[in-house]
Amino acid sequence: MGFVLLVLTNLIFPFAALGVVLAFLFSARRGLLKHLLAELKERFGLEPQDALPQGAVWIHCASVGEVLSMRELIIRLKEVYKRDILMTTTTQAGKETALKNPHIAKVVLAPLDFYPICRRFIRIANPYRLFVVEREIWPNMLEAAHRAGVPAALINGRISQKSACAYGLVKPLFTRIFSPLAFAALQSEQDAQRYAKFMDREKIFVCGNVKYDTLSDTPTRTREVQEMISALGWGGKPVFVLGSTHPQEETLLLRSMPDFIKAGIKVIFAPRHLERKAEIVQALRQRNVKYAFVSDGKFEKDTDMVCADVMGLLQSLYTCASLCFVGGSIAPRGTHNLLEPAILGKTILLGKHFYNTPLVAQALLERGGAVLVDETNFKQSVLRLMADKTQLDNMAAKARETALSFKGATDKITEVVKNYERKTT
Repeated sequence: MGFVLLVLTNLIFPFAALGVVLAFLFSARRGLLKHLLAELKERFGLEPQDALPQGAVWIHCASVGEVLSMRELIIRLKEVYKRDILMTTTTQAGKETALKNPHIAKVVLAPLDFYPICRRFIRIANPYRLFVVEREIWPNMLEAAHRAGVPAALINGRISQKSACAYGLVKPLFTRIFSPLAFAALQSEQDAQRYAKFMDREKIFVCGNVKYDTLSDTPTRTREVQEMISALGWGGKPVFVLGSTHPQEETLLLRSMPDFIKAGIKVIFAPRHLERKAEIVQALRQRNVKYAFVSDGKFEKDTDMVCADVMGLLQSLYTCASLCFVGGSIAPRGTHNLLEPAILGKTILLGKHFYNTPLVAQALLERGGAVLVDETNFKQSVLRLMADKTQLDNMAAKARETALSFKGATDKITEVVKNYERKTT
């Protein structure tokens, strides 16, 4: 039955791919397709054999976050295997990020998950091992690797309850692609329980999340942020930083701004999707708020709010915060990176939708480093905490302690890899 379902996915693939492209063309994010023609060669696995390192360790990531999280593990894998690293990414942004890593020999966009394309890519690349990062589960990629005799493993893996239920609806398919995995190094015990429905429990290891090992309390663009704060004249004033916000959360913020301004609170928010700038400009113009955009580089002393519409600045922005909110948590997106502000010793506000990182959210809430908010108490929570510096400082210290407790996954995954290689040699 699993094989039949795999065949069916390949039969419907061309139609599904066409539908995705058409939906993108008519969406607000259509600008992301600007490299489409140049990408087709890589997407269809048409790279010449001499353009790819032969017998490399192949790591497949989704996008920027996953690529960055692999920095230390890439070094460890090179030490274990003494081979080149070949990386594929699902997005162009991920590829551009990976190209900056000197430890990666070659980066290409991942072949489309169509069995003939995956089979050709594996044939011309001849990888030694395949490591799939987090939840980049592509059935034909794993099937083609298995048939080609390339051991595949899942590292830093995770799976939501919703995805596990969806996989369960076509269980024979996912049992077929997960059963041959060499091992699955997962982020949490909940992930392990969900994967155990599709593969042997003895191949499953709980290692934590390597993203936490990359957390730094000295972000690279801190001086840039300090210069911006100085130009704004915000020195010594309470600053509320909101990271990775979605429209619903920005609307809530703008409704609260009059009271924040009265309390002398300055605000910086970083939208999750930068291509929404035109929409954000329109929303700001409808409010009596003096605002600025980081990309414009023009900061005046009477500015109340700054929109950080640039990539790679968010954690550095958290350094200037008195209080932080992490987006995707009031908006039902599962929340974004909670430990980026926590490692800096910042008190955190978050909403109830934290299903992407439940262990971190629960730990922060239980240990007193974070406060749960919603649309009814968001404004009052900000005003209350900003007026109580002692409580803010106590909570901030607890947030940092919590963040430090989550480190160590890279060492655990490296040991799982070494143990696997010892057993197979």
